Amino acid sequence: MENACSNIITSNPADLILLVFALIVLAVLIWCIWAFFYAVFLFIFSRWDDSKVKLAWNAIRYMIIWLFVTVMVLFMAPTVLKVFRVPNPDNYSAKYIFVKVGYIVSCVSTWITSVMTDYANNNPFWSTEYPIWTTEYAWTTEYVWTTNDTFTIYDL
Repeated sequence: MENACSNIITSNPADLILLVFALIVLAVLIWCIWAFFYAVFLFIFSRWDDSKVKLAWNAIRYMIIWLFVTVMVLFMAPTVLKVFRVPNPDNYSAKYIFVKVGYIVSCVSTWITSVMTDYANNNPFWSTEYPIWTTEYAWTTEYVWTTNDTFTIYDL
């Protein structure tokens, strides 16, 4: 069975250009999310030290600048590609770039899910023999190890 994400990189130049635009947009979005949390972290733990507050404001400022530049590039890409005489420049509009970003994110999340599922299925310590801790009766039940490596439940 072929993986649905195996055709993310093709020999088609149009797909390659779209993939490059999508990876740039994805990198900028990830960096902006990181810069936002970095700025929040600096604001929380700065104790109003001027140098750390300035770093936090700079992180937010650069985040906004990069978002603005990215949006500007997204909407200018078809026009710039028309100047370079790329065939079908309307195929590189923001709509198609974000569809490709969604496809990349979907492929990455599918890959992470399959890795975690394989780990859970192949891990000898992760089995259904052991009860999963629930808080429903946590105050009335105690789990005790027995000699045959299974749980025994005792009521308190």
